[in-house]
Amino acid sequence: MSAGPGPLRYRPPAAEGRPACHLQPAGGGERLAFVDRLEIGRDDEERALEPGLLLLGDPSVSRRHCVVTRRPSGRCFVRDESRNGTRVDGRRIMPHVDTEVRSGQVIAVGDAWSFVLRAAAPAAAPGDDSMAGMNTIPHSQRCIATVLVGDITDYTVLVREALSEDLQQSVRRLWEALSVEVVAHGGTVKEFQGDAILAFWEGDASGRQAVRACQAALALDARARELARDPAVWPVPGRPLSMDWALSTGLVLLDSFGPAGPGGLSMMGEPVVRAFRLEKFADAVTGRLLACRATREAAGEAFQWRDLGERLAKGFERPDRVFALTGPRAAP
Repeated sequence: MSAGPGPLRYRPPAAEGRPACHLQPAGGGERLAFVDRLEIGRDDEERALEPGLLLLGDPSVSRRHCVVTRRPSGRCFVRDESRNGTRVDGRRIMPHVDTEVRSGQVIAVGDAWSFVLRAAAPAAAPGDDSMAGMNTIPHSQRCIATVLVGDITDYTVLVREALSEDLQQSVRRLWEALSVEVVAHGGTVKEFQGDAILAFWEGDASGRQAVRACQAALALDARARELARDPAVWPVPGRPLSMDWALSTGLVLLDSFGPAGPGGLSMMGEPVVRAFRLEKFADAVTGRLLACRATREAAGEAFQWRDLGERLAKGFERPDRVFALTGPRAAP
């Protein structure tokens, strides 16, 4: 199939009687139907064409460039996963954050491709879709998120005793590898704060984001321990790599203003502060991975937990019950 600036391949998913949305090349061409999800990526000879996958013959398009989704309410969102960026009506959207796109708006990928969204107007419903509105810059929004903080243990001592370009490169390689893990588990890397990585998973009151965040935390902890054994990543003699982790869930405010992290976002809210405070409780007795009560309740029984009792975090008026996340719960 060919349209617009070059070749494209697409296989529509089965509609199963549900109404479809469409992406149409801005220069004209066949409408590409999708129901719940359409992924756009770079084509190559080895890629299999799967339903809902749009492949473009354009080297400026990333292998996994962006994902367009439609929620049960009928509202459509696009998430940028690329190196070169995705634009809506000419405005670059923030990476790894769902951005609402409405019928008639243009989604641009790569250097040459643009698609017009054709979708029925969504039904209005109070409280629908916690990630509402256009996330093009500037825009602020509230959502329930699970925040994850990972901190390098004894970093101050490490810097004092082993400060060097080698250490700097080691930390950079560590953050690069862990960032890949966060994105692979559906999260967003907010920023790096010297010895810490801050990431988050957006969601709602259903708590599904907490499950994804807990899965990611276990994977990140395993990955960090794997990297600690690799002298090509962590060549710091006498100072083995060790990391502590903390998870906190609650309402946050995302905004494009303020200090910009890798995704160009600022994030405020009690869960951010609580995650940094909880991480300080981690030690050989509690374990490396701690979570607040809200995260434990939202993630449910999919994981194994150890109740550590109530702890009063610095700056908080009331103690919170803290749990150690010890692993996934085995299927019966």
